[in-house]
Amino acid sequence: MLFAFHEAFERPTATQIIEWTERYPEFADDIRAHAAVAREWADDQHAVSAEADESLLSAGYSRALDLMHKARTSTSEAQRSFQDVIAARGMTVPQVARAIGIDRGVIADLFSGRMSGPIRNVFVDAAIGVLTMSRDTFARLHQHALSNPTLGYAKATHAPSVVVRPYDDIIRTCDDLTEDEKKKWLEEG
Repeated sequence: MLFAFHEAFERPTATQIIEWTERYPEFADDIRAHAAVAREWADDQHAVSAEADESLLSAGYSRALDLMHKARTSTSEAQRSFQDVIAARGMTVPQVARAIGIDRGVIADLFSGRMSGPIRNVFVDAAIGVLTMSRDTFARLHQHALSNPTLGYAKATHAPSVVVRPYDDIIRTCDDLTEDEKKKWLEEG
């Protein structure tokens, strides 16, 4: 979508930017940012092109994959994700984590499809209580997350990959949880 916008307008006008952000509201920030850069490039005839290093290329590749994934993902009832649910409730990942009482990295792993089961009942009960959903809905959303993992941004010099880890492993290796908190989240129940 951004490439089509770039191809359509060398120096986008305010009207064109508004039209495209209304047509693609989920990419409005990206459209505005790209339009600002495109206008700057068009205005600066003497710009020197810089060569991208591997880290920059990997970050761009990661962002492009994330945007392509979001563009393909339908938000119909059968395709709803954890992100759709919290957005509908006006919440963010950190807010969900605080409400549950767990590190936000654990929630991010669940929502992004990087947490495999089995997930302990103590965590499922806490999550469904905060997200006000049934166990079946939680299980469906978890399966959807595993089937449609998100990569996030590249932090290394190579293309990102999804590393799925078991719930217990994520809890045990979470540096931001105390030993007592880890015991709590690893309880049978």
